[in-house]
Amino acid sequence: MAKKGLIYALLSALLFSTMNVFVKLLGTNIPPGEIAFARGLFGTVAVLIIMYVKGIRFSKEDRGLLVMRGLYGGFGMVCNFIALVHMKLSDATILFQTTGIFVFIFSALFLKESIPKGAGKWLCLILFAVIVMVNPFSYDSFSWYALVAILGAALAAAAYTTIRTISKRGQHSNFEIMAYFLITSMFAGFIATDQFVMPQGYDWLIIAIIGGISVVAQFCLTGAFVTTNAVVAQFLQYVGVFISSFYGFLFFSESLSVSTVCAGVAMFIASVMLARLKEQSSVGSGKVIEEKNK
Repeated sequence: MAKKGLIYALLSALLFSTMNVFVKLLGTNIPPGEIAFARGLFGTVAVLIIMYVKGIRFSKEDRGLLVMRGLYGGFGMVCNFIALVHMKLSDATILFQTTGIFVFIFSALFLKESIPKGAGKWLCLILFAVIVMVNPFSYDSFSWYALVAILGAALAAAAYTTIRTISKRGQHSNFEIMAYFLITSMFAGFIATDQFVMPQGYDWLIIAIIGGISVVAQFCLTGAFVTTNAVVAQFLQYVGVFISSFYGFLFFSESLSVSTVCAGVAMFIASVMLARLKEQSSVGSGKVIEEKNK
């Protein structure tokens, strides 16, 4: 099972990083919001077909939460696409990895989950790394698109936190949750686009590739989190950073600065340590509950 989860996680990292390359290529001709709309459209058609084949129907419960999850995820995806188009692939990918940290914080605030002891220093390290990357004190190197990437990470975290609330009730299929996300992501992409641009020539092929890759990558990501533990899943999310950095160098002649590398390494170490603390805390809480029930 663990080996299967490892394969799923590596595939999802490779596929999402590859999709980001096509998003950046397409972004020279097509607005990011329109790309998000197209991705949502392709994904919606694919998931609805799967739901029809499997006989999965839309339920009447938690529609408000499902729509909220979709809106959070949809606008988060738009922000991610905007950052990918206007920033280096590596920089945008690293900043979007702060999603895990926002999930950690939102879980404590809204789901009332306890914060493990010792987490404070790792959160401070991540905050420092983000400040180094964004560099808000330098007029020459500061980019507002870095803040867009962080906003996208926060919205994605809000979506994941909402999913956890929904999943605790156990009344919804993963495909139904995905369908709400993809449908509302089309709406988010439409709202975020001032003027739609008619794709030309190879643009249509790239749009189809983005849509196809995103659906398969999403399935792989879901499989990874189902079949492996939190520490491994957190570690493998950062594989996408290195793949994106390689793609950025290969296709866009991008280079990594020393500060970006150091910040990325610091965020990676801190994120893995937070995941370990969270898992250890969950195991400890489970043992306490078992002892009380004896």
